[in-house]
Amino acid sequence: MSTRMEGIEQQSLFSGTTLKMDVIVPHNNRYRVLAETLPWRELGEVANGYRAKQVNIHSGRPLNLRLHLGALIAQSMNRWTDRETEEMVSHHAGVRFLCALEYSDETIDHTNIEVFRNQLTEKGVEAINQLVVKTAVKAGFTGSGLCSSDTTAQESPIAYPTEVGHMRNIAAKLVGIGIKIKKKLSGRLGKLAKEVQHTFTKIRLFTRGKGEKVIARKKKLSRELQKTVSRMRRLVQERVNGLKGKTGKQYQEVLDFYGLMLSQIRHWMKTGFHRPGKIVSLWERQARAITRNKAAKAVEFGRRWIITRLERGYMIGTPCRKLGGDADVSIMPEVLAHFERIMGELPKMAVYDRGGDGPKNHKILMEKKIRNAIFRKGKESLVGLGRNMVLKARRERALSEAVIATIKHPRYGFNKPRAKSSEGCVLKGQSAILGANLTRLMRDWTAAAAM
Repeated sequence: MSTRMEGIEQQSLFSGTTLKMDVIVPHNNRYRVLAETLPWRELGEVANGYRAKQVNIHSGRPLNLRLHLGALIAQSMNRWTDRETEEMVSHHAGVRFLCALEYSDETIDHTNIEVFRNQLTEKGVEAINQLVVKTAVKAGFTGSGLCSSDTTAQESPIAYPTEVGHMRNIAAKLVGIGIKIKKKLSGRLGKLAKEVQHTFTKIRLFTRGKGEKVIARKKKLSRELQKTVSRMRRLVQERVNGLKGKTGKQYQEVLDFYGLMLSQIRHWMKTGFHRPGKIVSLWERQARAITRNKAAKAVEFGRRWIITRLERGYMIGTPCRKLGGDADVSIMPEVLAHFERIMGELPKMAVYDRGGDGPKNHKILMEKKIRNAIFRKGKESLVGLGRNMVLKARRERALSEAVIATIKHPRYGFNKPRAKSSEGCVLKGQSAILGANLTRLMRDWTAAAAM
């Protein structure tokens, strides 16, 4: 076979210079499909509505709204970082088409992507997803007749929580506060912090195993660690008591939170049990231990979400009002309230697994005249339904697990999102749902065009 050697023996004639190339974006490219079908005017109105709550949108340098919305949409479908999104907007032909930059040299900076996302907030992203779902309803791809729901845990991007780890981190934070308040105080706190680190190292190296002597030694060292950290907190508290104004208030809020964490640790040391609703992270304060009773993971650390599957695989979701684990026997009012807020009407049929078999759930479905497809505990799982409806309920129940698995795929970034705040984790959760719905909408539009 012969070989072509262009570009091998001789470099490109355009190397070192700016080069423009003609790139074909086919009609079935997913970004082109979305660019030609999404309701951009309505999306812009939603985005500006939420941005106006954060900043004055009528002053300053004009923002290219289509560019920023396109970048947000592409990022939600691929779990790109802000820098990766910047790179894609600059060089990916399909993404540039989505951002309406096919005849422009304009691009976007990664900091502007973050600023725009923070201006939208998690409610703004949810409103955009609502508009995407309504677009699918108008096109006949989904509807409001089905509400197949389940709860799942969004794992927080935190290290595995341990009491000794929390105490070491609190000690480091207290040293930082001491440095800002007074230099002499920081010296005393630094010495105590070294004691904390020394005790922490002893616990890690010399208390491995489950023997009685090992456990007794670990308890003794943990008590020493807790006393040292509590002493550090008292030293800082004495200085903070003399501060006034906004600074003193901010430091006091932090110290009160550390006091709450230390009281949880003391309770565990005395009783051997954790308090209900225990906080498991110093920065992600909404994360809780959620018991899943699964073979792979008995406990997950994060926040519970309600995920509702609509017809033909579209979905909506929202964080549960109550933090931490809870039974689903009384969750249906919360599910229906969210469904009605997003879809504008109540469903005709509600599907839920056996965890939702509770009198409160059955009562509200009867009052709202919604077909009850909650699986019962016992031999007869679905009561009062015909054979076809039983088969449909079983199918939808299985597919509910499938949509949860979809958003938990690394492509969408629902689990352990790239975020450093509780609000950021919720926003990333809504972005994952938005990305999955956009992918579904793109496929439905492509299939409809091919018919």
